[in-house]
Amino acid sequence: MTRKIIVQKKDGIAEIVLNNPAKLNCIGLEMLQALEQAVDLAGADAGTRVVLIKGAGERAFSTGADLNEFRSLSPKGREEWNAYGNTVFDKIEKLSKPTIALINGYAMGGGLELALCCDFRFGTETALISSPELQHGWLPGWGGMTRLCRLIGEARAKEVVMLNERIPAHQAVNYGILTRVLPADREETELEAILKHLSELDSTVLAKAKDALMGSNRSGY
Repeated sequence: MTRKIIVQKKDGIAEIVLNNPAKLNCIGLEMLQALEQAVDLAGADAGTRVVLIKGAGERAFSTGADLNEFRSLSPKGREEWNAYGNTVFDKIEKLSKPTIALINGYAMGGGLELALCCDFRFGTETALISSPELQHGWLPGWGGMTRLCRLIGEARAKEVVMLNERIPAHQAVNYGILTRVLPADREETELEAILKHLSELDSTVLAKAKDALMGSNRSGY
């Protein structure tokens, strides 16, 4: 059976790959469970200093929840699905180590919600952002609306969620959804430089800085 998550570690960087390229890295329960395990291991590993999350293939970071699987659930099952997804995504957001989502192609629905959990969202020039849940008759269920409002403000968040427009990379930067766009001719070089910089910072100080910047530290930083 194909592994839904692939984890590679090198030079203090844990690379977590969503591995379902044939279905644009959509997220089913098996992938969600494997993602939680990978995040837990990265958080507990003293040798891991930075976590990079990306999608397999060239077409998508992730198009979100596996709709066939989600539609097959009972109302109770959907509630449990949403609750579990929130648990996993909260773990990513609260990880003491810096996290980066590398968005190549689509980041839609739950895929966008996953990216919003990360400290940085770097897009390639093909990145395309959208939140299509309302078109399917439900709400973003993994914390995306709250995180989006916090990140880009209520007015922009309403535009993204309620109008369901597909937002290209440079527009997503202007909105504040993407941290930056990596130029095609320097994509790998720029990403490697960022990863190297973060991995060389003092991990304790970096964790304190992240905690303070997220507003959860009340010690006066």
